[in-house]
Amino acid sequence: MKIGMMGAGRVGCASALVLCELGHDLVLFDVDRARVAELASGGIPFFEPGIEAALRVATTGGRWTVTERAEALADCDALMIAVPTPPGTDAPYDLACLRTAADTVRDVAARAGKDLRWRGIFLRSTVLPGTTAQVLGAGLAGATQRVPIGYLPEFFREGSMLADARRPDRIVVGAADPELHALARAIFADLDTTWLETGIATAELIKTTSNAFLSTCVSFANEIARVAETIDGVDAVEVLSGLHLDRRFHGTARAGIVEFLRPGPGFGGSCLPKDLAALAAFADARDGASILDAALRINQTQPAWLAERIERELGGLRDRPVLVLGLAFKPGTDDLRDSIALPVCRELAGRGARIRAHDPRVDPTAALAHFGPAGVTVVTDEEWRQAFDDAEAVVLVTPWPSYLETLPALLAARSTPLLFVDTRGILRGVERAANVTYLGIGARPARRGGAS
Repeated sequence: MKIGMMGAGRVGCASALVLCELGHDLVLFDVDRARVAELASGGIPFFEPGIEAALRVATTGGRWTVTERAEALADCDALMIAVPTPPGTDAPYDLACLRTAADTVRDVAARAGKDLRWRGIFLRSTVLPGTTAQVLGAGLAGATQRVPIGYLPEFFREGSMLADARRPDRIVVGAADPELHALARAIFADLDTTWLETGIATAELIKTTSNAFLSTCVSFANEIARVAETIDGVDAVEVLSGLHLDRRFHGTARAGIVEFLRPGPGFGGSCLPKDLAALAAFADARDGASILDAALRINQTQPAWLAERIERELGGLRDRPVLVLGLAFKPGTDDLRDSIALPVCRELAGRGARIRAHDPRVDPTAALAHFGPAGVTVVTDEEWRQAFDDAEAVVLVTPWPSYLETLPALLAARSTPLLFVDTRGILRGVERAANVTYLGIGARPARRGGAS
């Protein structure tokens, strides 16, 4: 089958590459000429494990086309739309890119006329219920040829997008036309997965509900951690580990959901914050969303709560040198969108700390543009260990493997006092020098001397 993909971002590229691996011919369209040129030359404009190798295979296979010419989509059998829907200024989502895509689809259909081959159009962008029909459906209302429209949400995780696209835990297809359900099954016929065929609005709500649930898990764990810290001898990591043992979290293997039920600095990224906020606003406009609102509030206050703990432990942050490790919102990606590291840095800088920050994958220029206005100095790969030596507090936000390999030796060899803040609780058991105080989330500080 020949499939057109509108949008060459992370979701669009990952989806297109895996569809190509499944044997389909792919036409990847984007309006960004620089991005199209980079992809056509074999480059990837973002970091995602394994995607460069997948692109090399696709470009040498003869079934891969990247273009800025929308008319190239007309002879595709199916069309998928994966354009950005970022947070809006006066609405939960900014639908400008989606509206532009709808206009482009209408224009392509009008020019192609009876030669149009589309058997169906699937929207993959994250939207609230009703959007597919209101924006995409309305945009095609005047088309000379009827094309069924459906919603096909993705459940990819940045850092493992290709793996998730190759082995999806479920494929949800929202459509009013049974032909679209059949078309989706034909497209993904070679994937071993669980199928759910439903209506368009239901599929839209499944997507935002999934991200809202994960967000709520994170905030729930952080609220438990705040309570645990008020009780002598209680460690939230142990409390939540006891929760994780519940048989309902288990199938044949431990469910990945427990990763969201751990204390930490809060959730970030391009999906969870905006989708939880969007669904909360959607629910508030109807009958209230107290649980969703509370999850938002916990996440929004977590960076300030963390900064207050650091300030209290150091006896003040004014002019104190602090190193923040990890700027991307999670390991495995260079994505800075809504990274929790930014509000953490803002809160620390707002209390007078002198912030240096490093990330092993984020380009320093991009990091400086994003974090510089918050008063952060971005250090390079060659500079961060000196920054570690100079710091009075080191805050591990994004637990990149390179940090986990390097930090134990640095903590063990530390010769001057240091407050090490492990926001993910990953290095809580490592040996450290007598000068190092370990501060995790959900337990009292482990004073200098020995392992936590």
